[in-house]
Amino acid sequence: MKEILYIGISQAFFAGLLIATKKPRIMANQVLAAWFFLICIEMVIVLIDSTRIELYSLKVLPFTYGPLMFLYAKMETSQTPTFNYRYLWHFAPFAVFFIVSLIFLNKPVMEGTKGFLLTDRFISLRIIYSISFFISVTAYSIATFVVIYKHQQNLKNVISYSSGKVTLQWLLGLSITFYISYVLVFIFGLFDILLNFMPFDPYELSFIGLTIFAFLYGFYGFNQPYIFEEMRILPDRPIAHEEKVKRYSRSGLKKKDIEKYKNGILQYLESDKPYLEGDLTIGDLSKALDIPRHFITEIINEELGKNFYMLINEYRVEEVKRRMKNNQYDNFTILAIAYDSGFNSKSAFNTIFKKLTGITPSQYLKSIQHEASD
Repeated sequence: MKEILYIGISQAFFAGLLIATKKPRIMANQVLAAWFFLICIEMVIVLIDSTRIELYSLKVLPFTYGPLMFLYAKMETSQTPTFNYRYLWHFAPFAVFFIVSLIFLNKPVMEGTKGFLLTDRFISLRIIYSISFFISVTAYSIATFVVIYKHQQNLKNVISYSSGKVTLQWLLGLSITFYISYVLVFIFGLFDILLNFMPFDPYELSFIGLTIFAFLYGFYGFNQPYIFEEMRILPDRPIAHEEKVKRYSRSGLKKKDIEKYKNGILQYLESDKPYLEGDLTIGDLSKALDIPRHFITEIINEELGKNFYMLINEYRVEEVKRRMKNNQYDNFTILAIAYDSGFNSKSAFNTIFKKLTGITPSQYLKSIQHEASD
C-alpha cells in the first residue's frame, strides 16, 4: 500500500505541476491542476495516517473530486470560461464534512469498513457520510456526461469532422471509467461491511485507481489543446447560444437576406467544394462568404433542416459516389477516395455513408460494378 501511495503522490504532484504551468493558461487547466494537487494531498494524509499519526479519520477531500471533474468539463467546453463564485456551492458538502471532521478530530469516527455498523454515537454520521459521497460521485458523473454530450451535439453546428481532442471523447471515457471504479469500491465495501470476507480494505482500491487516473488524466489533459483555438473559432458568440429552442427569434437575420444567403452558401459549396478540406469549420465558411457565423447556422438549421456537420458530409458522400463511378479512380481504395473527398476518419465515413445511403460503401461500390457489367 505504501508503494502505491508513493507512486500516486509523485504522479499526481508532477501531473498537477505540468498542467498548471502549461500554456496557454486557460481556466480548465487550472481546475484540472487543482484536482491533481488535492489527490496528492489526500494520499500524503493517508500515508501519514498509516506510518506516523492519524490526522483525521473522516476522509473529506474525495468530496471535491466530482465537482472538479464537472467544472473541468464545463470550463473546457466553454468559449469564454470565467470563474463564478456560485461554483463554490459545489464544494458545500466538502466544507460541511470538513467542519465535522475537525469537531471530531482524533475520534474513531470511521476506520475503513471495520466496525462500520458498530452501534456507537458515530453510526449515523458514517451512514450519512457514505450515502452523501455516493450521491456526490453519481450526481457529478452524470453532470459531466451531460456537459460533454451537449458539447458534442453543439459541435455539429460548427465543425464538419470528428476529432477526439475536440469532442472530448477521451474525457467522456475516463469519466465513465472513474465512476464505475468508485461504484466497484462501494460494492466491495458493502460486501465487506455486511459479510466481512474481504482480505483487504476496499478503500485502498481507490488509491490504486487514483494513481492510474492521475497518469491518464495528466497525459490526456496535457495533450488537450484549447478546443476553440483548435477549431479556429473566435469567441464572438457562445456555441451554446445556437442550440436554444427559440434561438433565432432575435437573431437579427432579415427575411430579405435569407434566400440570398442560402443561395450563396449552396453555390459556394457546389462551385468551390470547400468540403474537400478535412478540417472545414463554420468559421471558414463565414470568412469565405463574409456572412456572420450565427446567420449561417440559422439558415442551415432552419432553411435546410440539418446541422453544419451533416450538410458538409452530405456533399462529401456525394463526392465519394461520383468518384466511385469515375473510371479515373478505379485504382484507388474506398478509403483513399473518402479521404480525398474530405473525410478524416474511416469510422466517421462508414457511419455517415450508411446513414445517408442505407448501405455500406463497399456494397455501394459492388452495386456500381454490377450495373457496369450488365
